[in-house]
Amino acid sequence: MDNTLVDTLSVLNAESQNVQKYNVKKPDQIPGIFRHLKPLPGAIGGVKELAKHFDLYILSTAPWENPSSWQDKIEWLTDYFGNDINSPFYKKVVMTHKKNLVKMPNSLLLDDRPYHGASDWDDAKIDSFWLQYGYDDQLVWTEKLVPFLISIANANEGTLREDIALANKTNQYQLRHATTEFKKESWE
Repeated sequence: MDNTLVDTLSVLNAESQNVQKYNVKKPDQIPGIFRHLKPLPGAIGGVKELAKHFDLYILSTAPWENPSSWQDKIEWLTDYFGNDINSPFYKKVVMTHKKNLVKMPNSLLLDDRPYHGASDWDDAKIDSFWLQYGYDDQLVWTEKLVPFLISIANANEGTLREDIALANKTNQYQLRHATTEFKKESWE
């Protein structure tokens, strides 16, 4: 969710200087901070389009030290996608601190950061893949992300990784960077 569907990082960075006011150590521990964040431009429409081609799930990490964050994230999802069988995420949300525990064969994780097991989704043995949201500036909701993902869904050439390679043959998008190059925010 965070920084993939929801504009979280800009808010957390802005609040990082105010944590003492809330008596917490990090901005992601501020009660209620996840409740009313804005969606990333194009994210809501993009998800609705992708739901026509994929079985979508939310896989998100919520700060352990902020119990309201778990509920806030569910309420955010119901605000933007509804809370019934017509929602692409109805009863399809996993909150965990170790995203790699739920990686599945032939599955793709769209996540902006390698942490909490996200980068472990790049696993050729079970044909799972981590696509880093926004690493390539074209692979965002308002640009080429949705058509690229739909082309993967429609490729049906064999394995997921083969379908990704085929879909990426023309554009040569940068799908992610080395996890050793990733820089955390100062407050993380």
